[in-house]
Amino acid sequence: MGEFSGCVRGVLVVEWMSPSKTSFGMSNIIQPNFFIIGAAKSATTSLSSLLETHPEAGMVRRKEAHFFSFDQNYIRGWEYYLTQFSHCAGKKAIGDASTSYSRIRYYPNTLPRLHHHAPDAKIIYMVRHPIKRMESAYIEHACAPKSQAFPSINDAIRHLSMIVDSSRYWEVFDAYRQKFDESRIKIVWFEEYVADQAAVFKDVCRYLEIDDSFVPDFSAERTNSRENAATRMTRLGRSDIKLDVTWDEGVRQWVIDQIREDNLQFLAHFGRPKNYWGELF
Repeated sequence: MGEFSGCVRGVLVVEWMSPSKTSFGMSNIIQPNFFIIGAAKSATTSLSSLLETHPEAGMVRRKEAHFFSFDQNYIRGWEYYLTQFSHCAGKKAIGDASTSYSRIRYYPNTLPRLHHHAPDAKIIYMVRHPIKRMESAYIEHACAPKSQAFPSINDAIRHLSMIVDSSRYWEVFDAYRQKFDESRIKIVWFEEYVADQAAVFKDVCRYLEIDDSFVPDFSAERTNSRENAATRMTRLGRSDIKLDVTWDEGVRQWVIDQIREDNLQFLAHFGRPKNYWGELF
């Protein structure tokens, strides 16, 4: 699903029995033990599709389950959610890849819900050059059915705060480490993943404690937006809209000012230089 699909700002409170009193605590129940939480347009689909081919790993029946974030999904209940993993019997690493899990400003119930049901889970957070991620998210949003197609990245930025907030990497990481120990949160850097998929995939396998000697067919991986954006727009009947990722300098600088301190803190925490993403900061 696109970056802005299904946004629900309302807060829904649902009472659940503690995991120890439900099937979550039963060893014969197939349940997720890792989550790829985003950020959107940072190769989450690619990584999840590769893990899906690993003989010791399994992914939720459809990518982007959005169970913990979208109220209309969560209200269906934990037992319903677990049915989405029924095909993962015998797997060691069982995952859910939903980018909405990192949009904590928009889905504030996500973290407490996720931690309540899966307190020992491992978290994978994929990040990317913040401006390039925004550009890709803008295109993905425009190509999503029923979404509003803005004629330029500048218009999208002015109307959709989520496009900027999804690049506040420290904010998301810091929130997750309040619930999960840092040792249970792995950062995957998009640029390093693209540069050497095999090495990063092997590292992720070690993190998930599955066989790291397995080599997937990288040519068969799934990605979002592989199809040319113009073709997708034509298919949606939007051929008259020409997407434009050319920034107005004032808008671009405003965006950088919004994320600068957040991103610098994130980079410093993980030992990356402040120019890791070029001369943004």
